[in-house]
Amino acid sequence: MDLLFYNGVIHTMDDEERVVEAVGVTDGKISFVGSNEEAAKLDAAEKIDLGGKLMLPGFIEGHMHLCSYAFTNHNVMLFDCKSVEECLEAAKKFRADHPDAKWLYCRGWNEDNFTEKRYPTREELDAICPDIPILMTRVCGHVGIVNTLAFDKVAALEEAKPLGEQMDRDGGRLYEDATQLYYHILEKPSQEYVENLMKFGMKKLNECGITMCQPDDFSAIPGADWRLIVAAYKSLEAKGEMTARIYEQSLFMRYNEYEEFLAEGYRTGQGGEFFTIGPLKLLQDGSLGAKTAALTEPYVGTTDSYGIVTIPQADLDRYVMTAQKNGMSVAVHCIGDKAMEMVLDAIEKAQAAYPNDDIRHGIVHVQITTKKILERMAKMKVIAYIQPVFIGYDMDIVEDRIGPERTKETYAWKTMDDLGILTVGGSDAPIESFDILENIYFAVTREKLKGGPEGGWLPDQKVSVNDAVKMFTTHGAKARFGEHEYGQITEGYKADLVVLSDNIYEIEPHKIKDVKAVRTVVGGKTVYEA
Repeated sequence: MDLLFYNGVIHTMDDEERVVEAVGVTDGKISFVGSNEEAAKLDAAEKIDLGGKLMLPGFIEGHMHLCSYAFTNHNVMLFDCKSVEECLEAAKKFRADHPDAKWLYCRGWNEDNFTEKRYPTREELDAICPDIPILMTRVCGHVGIVNTLAFDKVAALEEAKPLGEQMDRDGGRLYEDATQLYYHILEKPSQEYVENLMKFGMKKLNECGITMCQPDDFSAIPGADWRLIVAAYKSLEAKGEMTARIYEQSLFMRYNEYEEFLAEGYRTGQGGEFFTIGPLKLLQDGSLGAKTAALTEPYVGTTDSYGIVTIPQADLDRYVMTAQKNGMSVAVHCIGDKAMEMVLDAIEKAQAAYPNDDIRHGIVHVQITTKKILERMAKMKVIAYIQPVFIGYDMDIVEDRIGPERTKETYAWKTMDDLGILTVGGSDAPIESFDILENIYFAVTREKLKGGPEGGWLPDQKVSVNDAVKMFTTHGAKARFGEHEYGQITEGYKADLVVLSDNIYEIEPHKIKDVKAVRTVVGGKTVYEA
């Protein structure tokens, strides 16, 4: 035995939900699960006293943008800005500190946090940066502001022609798919640069106890296409430099690129132990904050504003049908109920044409739901990739966007669980924090980080601590066809583990957000220790 942990409170998360005291590891896998008394009789190269701390299976992040998170952290971060002026000053400072920069990328502004609730403008970006392209992306990533130079370069692209309605030159605004066109006007980065960003991102995941994630990386780094992203991950795996397991949600905004991907042999489940191709990722609508989530009824205060459907039904059907035919899962970004209905219709058609009882399609976000939509998801076994952390901000804007009656059926995690829908927890980072303990706090309390509303927002949708932990362990493993290898502390499973500073099963729920990972183990190797 290589490693023996003992004297812990170890929630195995197995089918029997055993709580044990000791775990042994051999060749990267769990080889022993039992009591301190049994552990005392075993020989191990290394023995670690857990000191009564809680151990869980390593956390699985169900949906985020790992490369985007790393890239954003190396550019202009606007998440804490309280005004347009602060955003502009942050960009000016970064430019001054990087005089040789050929472009600027800024992300994180949110007009709801501004005293003057407005977007930056093209003219304001021209004033501070007229000579190189600049993009300021809203926190949600679904709308961005560019200067005149950038807008003109984007508008000249062949790919921009079908996206005219998502581009507003007067305001310098790019919406939805058009925001990605900014990346196309920038030079291709080196593979070494991409690999360094990936290593930075995985290191940060490990600090939060995350051992596996499902990132959406193919359109995350300006100039880097999907082939470069795949090559970088494969290179890191070959060199033994990956510290988190990646199950790539493979985003394609152009059907011909998806065809090329399939033609080169890529399918869900194809890959190695640390980098694996996951589902086809699609974007069906925008965000609630930007009022671009696609709804069946108009936004409050309007008669004709329903958000943006980014993929027409016929094109969506073709994507999903092709995926189904080739045995690929799909995971589709849907925030509004209209978007969800369109995706469920597409899946229904694909399943009728090419039946598959275990293809594990999913909807990412699943926010503005209805009872009918959730019942369809349950019947069709469609996974819900949810983000508990979203409610910290969204609880203040949902009624303003859709009204009190429609709000009652939204963010319905408990209802999903009761219906038997597989709920997989994620964060959508860098939009929000991927701190898993904060996510569990939101799922359990449904309150803001600073507390309130008293009793929680839509409190009937609270879940238990154990069910919240499942979202980030066993459920995440099942979503990636890994329920027999990951997500449990069981003999024969991969030794992916996390040790926490406090026992979240015993402390007062409002303190869960303050708990930290103190040790993260991937494949039997400690990749983070506080």
